[in-house]
Amino acid sequence: MTSNHLEPVIEERVGVCIVRDDARAMAAAAAALRPPGRALDLGTGTGYIGLYLAQRGWDVDGVDISPHAIELASQNAIRNQLPLRVYLSDLFSEVKGKYDVITFNPPLRPTENEASRVFTSLVRRSPALSRWLRWLMHTFGGRLERDRNAFLARVLTGARNHLNSGGSILIYVVSEEETAELTKLPGVRLISTTPIANMYRLWISHFQFEELS
Repeated sequence: MTSNHLEPVIEERVGVCIVRDDARAMAAAAAALRPPGRALDLGTGTGYIGLYLAQRGWDVDGVDISPHAIELASQNAIRNQLPLRVYLSDLFSEVKGKYDVITFNPPLRPTENEASRVFTSLVRRSPALSRWLRWLMHTFGGRLERDRNAFLARVLTGARNHLNSGGSILIYVVSEEETAELTKLPGVRLISTTPIANMYRLWISHFQFEELS
């Protein structure tokens, strides 16, 4: 499975977010950044992004805090006969080594647990509930962003220690305003922001880091 026209075949499960346009857009954006190298899919979920990259010749690790996600991603790697290494990690807590690209799809709420992940995954499966969630984000998006800023800043700071020189991190964010807050962090450079079609207030933000002197 090496053709750029192929996508991994993914089994999905309640409790793990399903593959939608946001995951597909993130996978394609990461694969287009540079020739294949080492990649870390932080919060790998179904394993879709990591498997998409592995399909195109990347050496990929996938980590997640959820044992259910790790089990599912492992099964999807076997199903696609692709070399994706997956293991439990609370963000970077168990991550070793450095990468050329890191991808991260953060939860809407940093305090999510197994029960709330089941709820989120069910909402994403229902068009009606998804429309309700988009309305909720439109109404309360500002408060949501404030709650997430410290969490995303911690992720971005941690990524610096796990990126090779010139490496990139791609993060889903809920608005340009949230991206602007992250860009204020010392040494962080915003390379680009890309809106995801049909997904309100959702962007892929591409960050790099200034070289340490």
